[in-house]
Amino acid sequence: MLLELFLTLGALCSVLTLFLNATLVTSIFDIWIPIVIWMGYSVGFFVIYVLFFILLSIFVDKSKPQTKPNRFYLAVFVESIALYFRLARIEIRVRGKNKVPKDSNFLLVSNHLSDHDFMSMLTVLRGRSVAFVSKPENFDKPIAGKYLHKGGFLAINREEAREALTTIREVADRMKTLPISYGVFPEGTRNRQVKGLLPFREGVFLMAKKAGVPIVIVRVTDTDKVKQRAPWRKTRVYVDFVDVIDAETVRAARSHELSEMVRERMECAEGLPNVPEIRKNFTYGNY
Repeated sequence: MLLELFLTLGALCSVLTLFLNATLVTSIFDIWIPIVIWMGYSVGFFVIYVLFFILLSIFVDKSKPQTKPNRFYLAVFVESIALYFRLARIEIRVRGKNKVPKDSNFLLVSNHLSDHDFMSMLTVLRGRSVAFVSKPENFDKPIAGKYLHKGGFLAINREEAREALTTIREVADRMKTLPISYGVFPEGTRNRQVKGLLPFREGVFLMAKKAGVPIVIVRVTDTDKVKQRAPWRKTRVYVDFVDVIDAETVRAARSHELSEMVRERMECAEGLPNVPEIRKNFTYGNY
């Protein structure tokens, strides 16, 4: 959306410039002039947006607790990710998005391959308020860390059980009382195995149980290839919304039972984008 906006504004400004300066183009050999003007304006709008993105982060004080996610900062962050995907030639292919609940919050549960996992899901779910539970180090990143903080992302310390439980309760309370859903990676860290899943941390499923929300199971594929290819080669990543465990089942099941259900369905979805008959069901997702 942002890329198209910059190009459109660039075109409008180019037309206006040529209208006010009719002598700029006097022959067919001057056709390059409107193109250069259009490109110049488009790049200019992009630079202005980047400066706006950086300036906005200056007003964020990470030392102050963010008790309520700022939807404006979250929207700017997500739109910026979508713009980055377009510029880096990362194409998202998605399946099963229609399974995502439209009238309630949910806990998004996915396998974990790279930093592009959560970015892919946020891009696909643009228009929905979704934040993620992340490791504390991500909040130390310049600029991006401030958007994570302001947008409602929460840090979880996996090494300290009490701190982790506090984060779990905070996520549950927010999903119960605020119009925001959360995403988690039950593997706890990036999976560098060629196949299979790492052991799940069952505590993350308490977030859904305590909030009484459904669990949306996601399988991402090929997000770990982005750093090797982008932007020089187009990278296609896959986001598969495998299944949804309804809220009633979530409330009735134990955490380890939910973990087994999610793991089983996630494992069944492994490698599906490589099957031609199934791959054709994945549609363009860089909306």
